[in-house]
Amino acid sequence: IHGITGTPSEMGYLGRKIHKAGYSVMCNTLPRHCSTLGELRKATWHEIADSCARDLGQLKRDYRQVFVGGLSMGALMSVHLAYQFPDDIRGIIALAPTIFYDGWSLQKGKIFLKLAWKIPFLRNHINIRESWPYGIKDEYLRQHFQRFYKGASSSKFDDKVMLFGSPFFPISSLYQHSLLTEAVKKEISSVKNPILILHAREDDMTSLKNARFVLDNIGSSDKSLVVLEDSYHMITIDQEKDKVAREIINFLNRISK
Repeated sequence: IHGITGTPSEMGYLGRKIHKAGYSVMCNTLPRHCSTLGELRKATWHEIADSCARDLGQLKRDYRQVFVGGLSMGALMSVHLAYQFPDDIRGIIALAPTIFYDGWSLQKGKIFLKLAWKIPFLRNHINIRESWPYGIKDEYLRQHFQRFYKGASSSKFDDKVMLFGSPFFPISSLYQHSLLTEAVKKEISSVKNPILILHAREDDMTSLKNARFVLDNIGSSDKSLVVLEDSYHMITIDQEKDKVAREIINFLNRISK
């Protein structure tokens, strides 16, 4: 499950590695994503959850065991699905789970954001332009994202949105993420499925506190946290993407036996 305002492309490298290891992989575009900014603003967490539940149902019809995993918001959605369908999910993969936007690059303007998303008019009309370092420590890759994001217009999306994700973060999306977070906080202690958590120590968007919250509060007895030392938030495409893939494949191999 990709991140909110993100795209399946951010999961592509990881998906190919997992598929090469012998597993079938599904990563659909979340509702209203990879389209216009106006559509993205309308996306609700319930709409996203319903879409993911339908995908889970389809996989359960075709496969004996199904794992769920995701990046950022997708990690929380995976926990939510495990709460809803505990018997249908063999294990959870939580990549950079995002509960608190408390990363080192987001210290400015946090008070304004919390006020703005509580006011319907503001949260439905204000967009935040994605800014440096774009969740990426790999300098070469970051330059490609920077060229796209800096030249992007909120009134005109092009086909590169499918590749790079939305260059703008609607406050309405932050608000929906916050609603999902509050739901998951209430559900997480009841989730017993095995879980693997991966998080970068230098995550620019969400500190390691997020991963430790999941680790400490989830009801699973089989749970582990892998801390990455050379990545930022987008761990599926950043400098340790191969390590992320290896850790996930090892987890899948162990749990699926």
